[in-house]
Amino acid sequence: MYSVYEVKKNESLNDIAKKLNISLEELISLNNNINTIKEGQLIIIPNGNQYNTYVVKNGDNLYNIAKRYNVEEKAIELLNGLKENEYIYPGQKLLIPKDNVYITKENDSVKKLLDSGIELDNLYNIYLQKDQIIFYKKD
Repeated sequence: MYSVYEVKKNESLNDIAKKLNISLEELISLNNNINTIKEGQLIIIPNGNQYNTYVVKNGDNLYNIAKRYNVEEKAIELLNGLKENEYIYPGQKLLIPKDNVYITKENDSVKKLLDSGIELDNLYNIYLQKDQIIFYKKD
């Protein structure tokens, strides 16, 4: 969900935020509220191809947001570190997984996922536990 990015010559936080199509505030927050950067510095950036960012509005709840994006509530909770039935508030930013997300269940295995048609890379590096989020390839 996040990647490491090496700052290029004469690049500012604002330049990077614009390039990634995220807010400057989000980029600063991801990097422990840094104010300045220098060439060669490594910073954290969102890997935007796996999720959308959603800003909670008055009257929103996780059920309706999940329904709108056709994802499980549990996926939104896990991705955002929320507890079940935790209160969300207007203005809060939530990461919403895009297509091709699977939440592991008790007794899941790589073989079971492959048998269900989910294509996984680097099979030997995957250890499954309950409530993991797996992003997979889709034909």
